[in-house]
Amino acid sequence: CMWGYPHGLHCNFLIRGVNLSAHLHEIHGISGQGSARAECKWNHCGQELNKGSLCQHVEEIHMGVVYFCGCGSKFLRRDALNDHK
Repeated sequence: CMWGYPHGLHCNFLIRGVNLSAHLHEIHGISGQGSARAECKWNHCGQELNKGSLCQHVEEIHMGVVYFCGCGSKFLRRDALNDHK
C-alpha cells in the first residue's frame, strides 16, 4: 500500500486480491458510500473524490489494474467491462 503519511512515508502493507477496500477502511479509516468526500493519499495524490469511488480510483489510476473479458478484450475500467458483457 502506498497510502501516504507525513514526512514522505508510506503504509507499505502488502495488498492481495480484493482486500483493498477492507484495508482502506480498517487501516486508514476510509469508510462510507456515495457522496461523502475523501482525499486520495496514495503516493500523496491529493485528489478529492467521493468515498464510494476511492477504491476504483486507486485500482485504476495508481495500481494499473486492468479487466479482461473471456473474449480477449481488455478494459481499463470495471464498468466498461460490465457494459461490454
